[in-house]
Formats: sequence, structure tokens, C-alpha cells
Amino acid sequence: MRAKQLSRVGKIFADGRRIDEALRLAARDAIRLHVQHDMPVVVWRDGGIVLVPPGELSAKASRKTTGRRRLTKRRA
Repeated sequence: MRAKQLSRVGKIFADGRRIDEALRLAARDAIRLHVQHDMPVVVWRDGGIVLVPPGELSAKASRKTTGRRRLTKRRA
């Protein structure tokens, strides 16, 4: 039986790397907005809801995003 050819979107979902990168960038941008407006972020930690203060966010965000490449548009 012949394998079904995936659409462009199907290929993106099958690979997953571009989706992971987009989610990482969206989370980074959300953290930056919370820091900019001096608002805590609500996270799930150790089985419960925790408010992470903006001061703790800025330190963690800068460590996690340093040296990462940006998402680029590519036609599949």
C-alpha cells in the first residue's frame, strides 16, 4: 500500500521542532511581559499552584534564552 503524502502543516506537526521553538518563544515573551508589568507568573510546581515573583522570573528567563536561535520562516 502506498503511504499518504503529508501536507505542509502535516510535515510541521510530524517533525515538531518548529512547534517546540514557537512555544518556547511564546513562553519567553509572556515572561518578559510579566516582568515589564511587575506581575508574577502562575506556574504549577511540586503538585500545586505557585506565584513566581517578577524578580525571580527575569533571572531565570535570561539564563534559559541566552544563545538560542530565533524561529525562521521556511517553506517545506
